[in-house]
Amino acid sequence: MFYERNRVLTMLEQKNIPLGIQCFTGNTELVEVMGATGFDFVMFDCVHSGNDVRAMEELVRTATLAGMASYIRVPDAHNETDVRRALEAGAEGLVLREVHSVDDIKAAANAAYFLPKGDRRICPSTRSANYNFRRFVEFTERNNRAVTLVPEIENPDGVAHIEEICSHPDVHMLIFAQGNLAFKRGEGNAMDKGRQTALDFQTVVRAARKHNVAVIGGPPLTPTAEACRQALQDGVTVFCLGLDSMAFRSWCEDTVRALADGVEGVSEWTRPPVPESGFTDDQPAQSKAVPKLTRAG
Repeated sequence: MFYERNRVLTMLEQKNIPLGIQCFTGNTELVEVMGATGFDFVMFDCVHSGNDVRAMEELVRTATLAGMASYIRVPDAHNETDVRRALEAGAEGLVLREVHSVDDIKAAANAAYFLPKGDRRICPSTRSANYNFRRFVEFTERNNRAVTLVPEIENPDGVAHIEEICSHPDVHMLIFAQGNLAFKRGEGNAMDKGRQTALDFQTVVRAARKHNVAVIGGPPLTPTAEACRQALQDGVTVFCLGLDSMAFRSWCEDTVRALADGVEGVSEWTRPPVPESGFTDDQPAQSKAVPKLTRAG
């Protein structure tokens, strides 16, 4: 049941660009759609979503059957239980939020790896171990070989300590979390438009290249071909595009707006005004639909 090698890292070795998506909904049908449409991995969120330990096993199982690798974003890199349970569910990697220094990586590594790499407690009665006592030692060796830790660089401390973070032997990929970093830099939701955040990205990419660490990124909300091409040129080699809940909102907005625009002026039948877009960071999207008339008096 447990993977022999890390799928995403294997793709990178072969100069293939991995494509992933974030899953907040915990919906197994959507996970199946992700696999059917060509995604290589899915990042399950346990920080801002309602995904719990029991749900995580079913999500990872679905992702495996759909042909995707699973990464789990754990709430606390220093919480041994958070780290261990995510891997026991079958994830091939952990996303570590709010990494400030290499000490955060070391704490997660100690809980993620078995001896001699770490101090993870043993239990053959887990999904990742295939509920197999006889082959458990082989499983621990595969775990230590395949599991990777993925720090999120989303605060100024992480940028300041990026060299030591990238030099950790179990860090082969990192996420440049431009949204949270820009907000903490006082640049609001400017994302990649903030001046300091853009400089931080250059700093992170330089260190990542120096230590052969892949940068996970790409346009998170509007993944156009041009934006993806630019991200690749800027140093991104693993693309994680979109969140399932926000992607569904985008589809809903487009659908509502398509009907409003399509029926405008055709007859006396009209649509209510289109709500403002949740993706516009300057001015609300203006509807072309004719507003409903109300009777005066």
